[in-house]
Amino acid sequence: MGFAFDQGRHSPYLLRSMNRRTLIAATLAWPSVTLAHSTKAGDIGIGHAWALPSQNLDGQVFFAILNKGKTADAIVAARSDICTTIELRRNARYDDPAEAKFDLLPMKPLPMRPSAVHLRLIGLRQPLVLGGRFSLTLDFLNAGEVEVEVYVENTPGE
Repeated sequence: MGFAFDQGRHSPYLLRSMNRRTLIAATLAWPSVTLAHSTKAGDIGIGHAWALPSQNLDGQVFFAILNKGKTADAIVAARSDICTTIELRRNARYDDPAEAKFDLLPMKPLPMRPSAVHLRLIGLRQPLVLGGRFSLTLDFLNAGEVEVEVYVENTPGE
């Protein structure tokens, strides 16, 4: 079942918004095709991983992630040689305790963005400089471990 779009009745903003949602859905559905540095861990698709340039000894990492399987999974840990510790965070209120895991329900994307769900890098051994890259290993409850390459950018895909 489809529908016709009469562009005279719909704003350009609505069309851009729908195109953006379509692009996000396509990225999550086929990350290995859509972005060259996306990856998979079992049924888990991991999109473009990026980090903000660091202002101090902490940093933040974000990526799109989708469990394309039929059973739930979870991110339970992460590690990288670039820092001493990585926390799973629901927000940027660092006085709150870190999360023990990020649940990944089937076909429900987990968006990450500044001041919301993200990985917090603590004790950086070097600053995160715009244009830089580093490796990060994600540990999943069922899917195992996978290494992703993180790009240091002001905005994703910059």
